[in-house]
Amino acid sequence: MLNIFSFYSKTNFLDFVVGILSSALFLLVITNPTQANTKYDEGIDFKRIYSNNKFKETKKIEVVEFFGLFCPHCRNFSPVIKRWAESLPENVEFRKLHVPFREISHQRLYFTLKKMGLVDKYLDKLFLDIQDKRMPLKDFLSISIWLEDNGVAIETFEKQWNSDKVKSDMKEASLLMKSFEITGVPQIIVDGEFLTSPAMVGSNRRIIGLLNYLISERAR
Repeated sequence: MLNIFSFYSKTNFLDFVVGILSSALFLLVITNPTQANTKYDEGIDFKRIYSNNKFKETKKIEVVEFFGLFCPHCRNFSPVIKRWAESLPENVEFRKLHVPFREISHQRLYFTLKKMGLVDKYLDKLFLDIQDKRMPLKDFLSISIWLEDNGVAIETFEKQWNSDKVKSDMKEASLLMKSFEITGVPQIIVDGEFLTSPAMVGSNRRIIGLLNYLISERAR
């Protein structure tokens, strides 16, 4: 058997072992960035909201994502935030609100499908059709054609489209957007106390760690 001490003195052998361990640690860091980047900086990764709002007073911790069907960044972020939201504890509630940027019909379409319980089924399809297939869906006629092509009952949809609930949801989303000074999407509000976004943090992966961190701060 080859005796490693025939090649290295005790000092050199210790240096060798330290080198191996350092290399292993480096590989661990670069392959697990969420473990390496556990420090978040206020003013860079997130900012604090100093104004009073209803979210700060509720018993549950509420996380609100502002998004738009027209937004490619929202589309990329959508499956990430969806997976995260599926495993939230009981004291945390997640909401997704469509902003009235560009096409108000997109906002109304989203909240109508949400009222019908069809958002999860058609959200990815809407991102695809609006962004890749360039389907504008700017008015009820074009939306009706889309509904027919995708097997959604138009009469039921129209009833919800004109409902007070959908109008109320649209109004609430627009007012909250103004209240929190949402200027782009996706942006996320954590319990009315913090504002952040994938752009601020640097990646969709890293923001998940930040959301967990901010939630823990609010749970104290």
